[in-house]
Amino acid sequence: MNIAESREGAILVLSPEGRLDAQSAPGFQTQILERIDGGDTAILLDLAKLEYISSAGLRVILVAAKKLKDRSGKIVVCSLAEGVKEVFRISGFDSIVDTKDDRASALAALA
Repeated sequence: MNIAESREGAILVLSPEGRLDAQSAPGFQTQILERIDGGDTAILLDLAKLEYISSAGLRVILVAAKKLKDRSGKIVVCSLAEGVKEVFRISGFDSIVDTKDDRASALAALA
């Protein structure tokens, strides 16, 4: 899995591409937790290019969200493809993590 990383001011934007599953989740978790440990407290996950997410991928997002909450930070997820959006809805994840339809709305929620 490829993960593009950029910044919008103080907001870290991570854009994973492909599949976030048991195979790719550990690397993604390492990357996101390193950024949080490095001081990032506003993280936007742009999932526009994510084709699939498993429970292992959801767990990474949950771990990051909890760590950010402990540091008075926030994570927002945006641009979910239909299949990924369905996984979020069925698992109840859309009520746990702030999800937005597009990047502009997500950036506004983090500003």
